[in-house]
Amino acid sequence: MAEALERIHQAVRDHDAFLLVAHKDADADSLGSVLAFADYLRGEGKQAYPWVPDPLPRGLSYLPGYEAVNLREAPANAVAIAFDAGSPTRFGNLRERIEAAPLTAVIDHHASNEGFGDISLVQPEVAATGVIVFEALRSWGAHVSPEAATNLYAAIFTDTGGFRHDNTTGAVLQLGAELARLGADPAWVALKSYKSRPETTLKLQALASVATTYELDSRLVWSEVTIAMLRQSGAEMEESEGIIDILQSLDTMLCAVLFKEAEPELTRVSVRSRDPIEAHQLLAAFGGGGHRRAAGAEVRGSIAEVETAVLTEVRRLIRAVPR
Repeated sequence: MAEALERIHQAVRDHDAFLLVAHKDADADSLGSVLAFADYLRGEGKQAYPWVPDPLPRGLSYLPGYEAVNLREAPANAVAIAFDAGSPTRFGNLRERIEAAPLTAVIDHHASNEGFGDISLVQPEVAATGVIVFEALRSWGAHVSPEAATNLYAAIFTDTGGFRHDNTTGAVLQLGAELARLGADPAWVALKSYKSRPETTLKLQALASVATTYELDSRLVWSEVTIAMLRQSGAEMEESEGIIDILQSLDTMLCAVLFKEAEPELTRVSVRSRDPIEAHQLLAAFGGGGHRRAAGAEVRGSIAEVETAVLTEVRRLIRAVPR
């Protein structure tokens, strides 16, 4: 990791323009890491171009620097740095632009990372990509502004589920405290992350709750978000992000699954699990990846077809677990 860290630092010293890319359907870890790194680069006198694959996530507009996302095209000679994704497929319409860059670096914390890019800085053992970015900036002696601290705090806070997931360690809490000392406002980030929902989001969550199915003594809980449900609630698909957290709050669950009808023949799958079910291994067979307790996949097929295939495998795994 030290070699990759130094190579990225050298790239910063050697180049002037950087295309910083968050993954498709960006979360606060991905976009917060992009914006914090952009802030650092500007402080070094460099040109930073933060980008997110379409559509731009409106729910993350509270992150400092959001107004600069997708604002200006990066020059062809810009170094590309991809954040928080284990595969180039996660960069949607920006994948070709990343692969065409003269130099590509990847900063990520997913165990399923494929090792793409010219420089791969991947640490699956850490709680968030924001942790890697923060530690990189500290190791380089970089100034971390209050705006960068806020972005990194949001990255770590949300990827630990508000410091509730099992990736919350003493070291993670210390990082959060240090970011607060640098200018991040924990209460404000918590408010914007979990307590600022439009009416349409609540309506969509209600529809998904009604559609929830409980199986195998409620060790399996699953639901769906269909195009019809989006129309009925008036919500956008990005507003479905909190639904999987509702499902995984069930005390008896071993596996929670949410199916999202992105298109008539394209379904997104989110999985949350508890021991001994491994979420990323479950979805690996469907082209997905992620972490032991949280994983996702984008699968070609109707929502009914994908539900049948994925649930068949989930049921097999749960039935093999002693009661």
